[in-house]
Amino acid sequence: MFFTLVMIVGVLIYFASMFTGGKSLRTIREQFYGNYYAEDGLINNEDKPNSPEAFQKCIDNNIGIKTEVFLSADRRAVISAYDDLSREYGVDKKVTDTELDELEKLGIMSVTELINMVDGRVPLILELKVGSHNNVLCRVVADAIIASEKNNIAICSFHSGIVGWFKHTEKNIFRGVVSAPAKEFKSLPKIERWMTGNLANNANCRPNFMLYRDRPHSVFVKFAITSGVLNGVWTIEDAETGKKKEAEGKEMIVVRGFMPETVHFKDLPVVEKTEQQIAAEKKMEERASKRKAKMEERQQQEAIRERRISEILADDDDFEDEDTDIIDEIKEEITEVVADVKEEAGEIIQEVKEELTEIREKIIAEE
Repeated sequence: MFFTLVMIVGVLIYFASMFTGGKSLRTIREQFYGNYYAEDGLINNEDKPNSPEAFQKCIDNNIGIKTEVFLSADRRAVISAYDDLSREYGVDKKVTDTELDELEKLGIMSVTELINMVDGRVPLILELKVGSHNNVLCRVVADAIIASEKNNIAICSFHSGIVGWFKHTEKNIFRGVVSAPAKEFKSLPKIERWMTGNLANNANCRPNFMLYRDRPHSVFVKFAITSGVLNGVWTIEDAETGKKKEAEGKEMIVVRGFMPETVHFKDLPVVEKTEQQIAAEKKMEERASKRKAKMEERQQQEAIRERRISEILADDDDFEDEDTDIIDEIKEEITEVVADVKEEAGEIIQEVKEELTEIREKIIAEE
């Protein structure tokens, strides 16, 4: 009986973990929470999708951007809604079979170009599309995000393996899953269809946010939402539906073809700090105060030494290089200054190491 109960509990825990999301730093979540995002940069139906003109209008109107990313033939990350170029560009070729130079002639931007254009002014979500070199695509996009030094660029994908790559390799980059009801994944085997549509692959990638198609959610998707992921929806095509999604509690809303009245519709709820967080912050404040006091004391000592050296030099109008007594006295003063600086530097380095260790442990704990 006991063994049976243990087995049941174990199965339930494992089953629950399948739908569990990953935690992230509050400072990162704040960049994406409560925002609208324009699919392919479209806030009207006149502009060309994923064009510099469309993206610029998003930037000018302060609305977030969500767009798709493929890997070109020469392994460059580029912006395109489809792999098939004939759908939007009239070229009978695939993005993945074409090099960047040729794609640029069609007006297709690279991820780096888009990141530089946005320059952190609006949140940016890059949806990585499945291909034959998923790990390469992940690495190229991750390098572009890291090089930008912006914390409001996220990645997402329908493929849990792609999101999982970031979980295990570049966990500081905000990551999310895109999904829809299982019946929409007709090309997948039944078990994979069910896993994908119900977010049962979350255990592999621990997403920080979810973008789910504007369709009824299963009980498993509702459970996944309660496990810590930001709750997003795609793709809304009119303002009235957008308002309904706000009222339903959505935290990220992807739209296409219209400009919402308010691009940032709510703020991240305030969370009371734990006793451990308060104690850690107090400890860091105390260390900073001690460092400041030591620096002030050091400055006072240096001022005293400078005055002393000036007095030594002023006492002897006939000071010459061969006056070894005065030179030795000055050397002693300088030696003391150097020794004090070394001691102070050692203390500061040790304190910084301790603080970095605490910060690292805190990040790991929150992850």
